[in-house]
Amino acid sequence: MLFWVGSGLSAFLGYRLFDWWVPAVLACAVAAGQFFLFQALFGEQGGRFELLLSSLLLNLMMYYATFSIGRAIGQRLARRRKGGR
Repeated sequence: MLFWVGSGLSAFLGYRLFDWWVPAVLACAVAAGQFFLFQALFGEQGGRFELLLSSLLLNLMMYYATFSIGRAIGQRLARRRKGGR
């Protein structure tokens, strides 16, 4: 659930034309939330570092992709509002 909420938020922030570092911060925050959620559910089983790293990489790829899509839509609408093509 955190993954999908973060994806939607990333697309919205891209649409609002925020800077390119925003998805990285969002991905780190969501990866930390996912890590603590998995630790609470599954306890002290191994693979903590691998879980954190894989969550972070997956989040970074998805959030930059959705951020880019949202940013492209936001830039296109901004150009239309200005009257330019």
